[in-house]
Amino acid sequence: MHHQTLLSQLEHPLFTEKKIDVWIKRDDLNHPAIQGNKWHKLKLNLEAAKRKNRTTLVTFGGAYSNHLAATAAAGKAYGFETNGYVRGDELENHSENWSSTLIDAQQNGMQLHFLSREAYRQKHSSEFLTSLTSLHPNAYILPEGGTNELAIKGFAELCNDLENQCPNWTHLLTAVGTGGTLTGFISNTDFQQNREILGISTLKNAEYLKEDIETWLCSSNTSQRYNSWQLLQNYHGGGYAKSTAEMRTTQAWFEKKFDLLLDPIYTQKMIYAFLSELKQDRFPPGSNVILYHSGGLQGR
Repeated sequence: MHHQTLLSQLEHPLFTEKKIDVWIKRDDLNHPAIQGNKWHKLKLNLEAAKRKNRTTLVTFGGAYSNHLAATAAAGKAYGFETNGYVRGDELENHSENWSSTLIDAQQNGMQLHFLSREAYRQKHSSEFLTSLTSLHPNAYILPEGGTNELAIKGFAELCNDLENQCPNWTHLLTAVGTGGTLTGFISNTDFQQNREILGISTLKNAEYLKEDIETWLCSSNTSQRYNSWQLLQNYHGGGYAKSTAEMRTTQAWFEKKFDLLLDPIYTQKMIYAFLSELKQDRFPPGSNVILYHSGGLQGR
């Protein structure tokens, strides 16, 4: 099931003055329940889970994890039970402090299990994974943030859409959480000399992500030439799920001006970064810039 989402042009005197064309890829519209980048990451994994006759999806995330909400929605839509292991046991008996994301996940049938931060850090250890398999014998385990090789391959259709919709694009901007979406774009877009893919980190101290991205790129395809890419790390607004007053003002301005909604965790920072970079003349005249709207609107 694939339908191409809208690529709409954004008109503004500032863009005209800088002689660039700006487009927004409306992937917030790509699936009724599992929005944006999360759908691309999940779809091939869901097929694999069905093929292996797994009945439950098990995954991990923090209290604001769009991935938890998306996995819950996917389970409900495609007939899997879902279990989410959440970072932070202080929330266990205090559902009044739950984020809308957690409430959303639970309403879609996800069993939530709260782990102390200490225990959560052990989630990749073989002991922990063994105990998971015995607790959920028929589980398909999805990593935190949902990124694995199938998730990265899942971006191929989206990248083909962009080639059809705007074959001469020069810059593509996406928000970055764990780096999976950025990797999906790097590994699935057609190589062109003047293209650049910019990832805007929503987390502080995200230098380590570059290594993760390189590792995924190596494992996905070694023979390919990739478009140049960069991870911009000065637009995190104080860290994950935090933002500055200026970012919030920019979000409100953008939403009113272009009549579309952004989410506060990811796309808000991507748009803010785009406008800041634009003012610093990062995009040469004649550029075609695509802003990737990765969804996440249940976080509002």
